[in-house]
Amino acid sequence: MKDIFFSAIFFSVILSCSDGRQDAPLSYSKIGALKDSVSKTEPKESIPEDTFKINFNPYLFEQISGLKIDSVAVLIKNEVMDRVSQKNTEKVNIFIDSSTIQFKAWDFQDSTDLKIAWYNMLDCFGENCESIELYDTLFQIDKYNLVFVSGKSIDWISSSCNIDKRDWILYLKKERIQPKYLYVFETLVDENIVWYNFDDRGMQPKTNTND
Repeated sequence: MKDIFFSAIFFSVILSCSDGRQDAPLSYSKIGALKDSVSKTEPKESIPEDTFKINFNPYLFEQISGLKIDSVAVLIKNEVMDRVSQKNTEKVNIFIDSSTIQFKAWDFQDSTDLKIAWYNMLDCFGENCESIELYDTLFQIDKYNLVFVSGKSIDWISSSCNIDKRDWILYLKKERIQPKYLYVFETLVDENIVWYNFDDRGMQPKTNTND
């Protein structure tokens, strides 16, 4: 009887310990593993969209273009120009019907930062990082682009299909007033790049790239 009694106590203790271990959390140190060795790669934290301000004026653009904007959303996408320090940056996706227009604008501290950003842009333009020679007239790309470069700012409008540059000229005149642009170019889808002269007298295609 004693043997049976002690055996029963022994098994009850084993079972109670086993149940307790099922509920108790195990630390990495107790199982002989370091936390870092369990998860080598952790997802990178993305910058939340609500940390960006949208300064784009959809009401003004609708008045100018006659188009109805469905929505405007922050565009979290790094460009080569972002490597240069800026005073302000704005990048948005503008949704109109089934199309999307990207509007990106940078304001730089001085002309030196502007020049660095501008030549970075020419060295690596667009999603495929294509190089553009200044005043090259043969460059082509499969997307629409319209770029304005002043003494301290760059404005870049792009879309998968051609859009009316007049709407953006008028919008920039009211929202991002610049006395003169140093460089302006436009690429229609799969057509040769066009460079423009643009000052207070208006915007005209360059006839002489040495102007």
